[in-house]
Amino acid sequence: MKNVLLQQLNNSDFQWLKTHGNRQQIPAQTVLVEQHHPVNNFYIILQGVLVATMTKNPNRMDRVFAALEEEQELMQEITRFEPGEMFGEISFSETSPSITTVKSLDNVLVLVLPAKQLRDKLEQDIGFAARFYRASAILLLDRFNYLVQLFLTDKIGQIPPLQDVPLIFGELSDSDVDWMISSGQLEELKAGEIIISAGRPVENLYFITQGTISVLVSEERKNPLSNIFAALENDQETQELLQREIAQMAKGNLVGELAILDTHLSFLTYVALENCTVLKIPRQKFLLKLEQDVGMAARFYRVVLMLLSQRLQNLSSRLGYGRTEYKVGQSLSEDRVYEDEIDVASMDNLTLGGARLDWMLKRLKLKAN
Repeated sequence: MKNVLLQQLNNSDFQWLKTHGNRQQIPAQTVLVEQHHPVNNFYIILQGVLVATMTKNPNRMDRVFAALEEEQELMQEITRFEPGEMFGEISFSETSPSITTVKSLDNVLVLVLPAKQLRDKLEQDIGFAARFYRASAILLLDRFNYLVQLFLTDKIGQIPPLQDVPLIFGELSDSDVDWMISSGQLEELKAGEIIISAGRPVENLYFITQGTISVLVSEERKNPLSNIFAALENDQETQELLQREIAQMAKGNLVGELAILDTHLSFLTYVALENCTVLKIPRQKFLLKLEQDVGMAARFYRVVLMLLSQRLQNLSSRLGYGRTEYKVGQSLSEDRVYEDEIDVASMDNLTLGGARLDWMLKRLKLKAN
């Protein structure tokens, strides 16, 4: 993932980062970002290597056995950052805590940019915002894919229900939603119908307007070609052995948005659990719109980044690495973000998102008639 910044940002973006960032030498074994705490800076690695880890929220017996065995079983390495990579990209949000601890393995040189300065730039320069959000989402997608594999290894059930609706429609504008309505086509799905298959290209984006869709992931990393033939042969028993449900998506959720980030084959399968109605928008048509409308591109890539950030939080919580939950009678810590804490700053956007979704559904009903 070293070339993501070079591929997504332009020369003026790098010039701004160089002008406003500070080069800092960081000693070995220094913690730059702490798990469960807000991210105050954005970092680009110039020299050296850093490691990102997640520590489980252990119960008392977990701590006893870990201490007796003198092992670091409660800590999981997620990724390593090398020169040319970045982290702290979720610092655009004032409330999102880091799901990892990032520590230098050796002496490193980093370019550091304060989070507030980055947020101001993203608000003022929509071209930079579109490119930065896209680059950040690509990096976050890589970490999400890793966590999904970890999730499968632990075999611990489903990811918590996805609550995308208020977030998506709270960030997009009325004109964005209007374009999607006019450019998409309503499609009826029968229960059991596959709309996206693992190992196959994603050709469309889908907004669910009615019904529930199951998200499946392969238990084993098999040759994509063998998966395709299994699907063509409709070998139900083989399919069930290879795939398991990790989440469900309902009305207002967006399916296939990750295909906008890259051309990789989907590693997830999406199947209608019941009769569903979706608004289908061809991927190429959507990409062309984002190229022509930089404002919509900035808003959409921000949505994708926020969706990935939320899903990483949900998945890390399900794996036992989640944020601290508040317990009755417990003293609150001002520098810690709790798992069930309400983000007051985002409540207006959530309310707006719900209203905008209702408006979209009414428009689609008229379109169908």
